[in-house]
Amino acid sequence: MSFRFKLVTPDRVLFEQEVEAVSLPTPDGQIEVLTHHVPLSTLLATGIIQLHEAGKEEEVAVSGGFVTVGEDGTLTVLAETAERGEELDLSVIQEAKQRAMDVMKKAVSTDDLSFAMAAAALERELSREKLALKRKHHGK
Repeated sequence: MSFRFKLVTPDRVLFEQEVEAVSLPTPDGQIEVLTHHVPLSTLLATGIIQLHEAGKEEEVAVSGGFVTVGEDGTLTVLAETAERGEELDLSVIQEAKQRAMDVMKKAVSTDDLSFAMAAAALERELSREKLALKRKHHGK
C-alpha cells in the first residue's frame, strides 16, 4: 500500500507522488512513515530523506524544516533546502565544507552567531557529502 508524499522547498516542489515508506531525520532521531501513520507534526533536521517506492529507493539531502502527516495520511515535508543525489557536486560540497570549518575556527571565541551559522552550514554540507559519496561509490 502507498500514501501521498510531497516535498517542498521555497524554490520548488521536489516530489509529489505515491510512496510506500519515507525515512526522515528529526531532532529526536530518524523516523519512518508508512501507510496509515498517525497524524504527526515535527521538525525536520538536517540529514537524508529516503523514499521507498515500488522496490526502488531514492535519497534526498535536506536541511531543516517541518514534517506533517495529515488525517488523510498525506506526508508533507517543508524543507529549507532539498537536493537529489544527482544534483550534488562533490567538489562544490567539499569547498563549502572547508569554508564553514574556517568560519567556525575564527568565530569560536568571538562570535556566537557566526559560529552557530557556520556549524549549521557544516552540518548541511556533511549530509550532502554523505549522499554524494554514496552515489559515487554505488555508481549512480
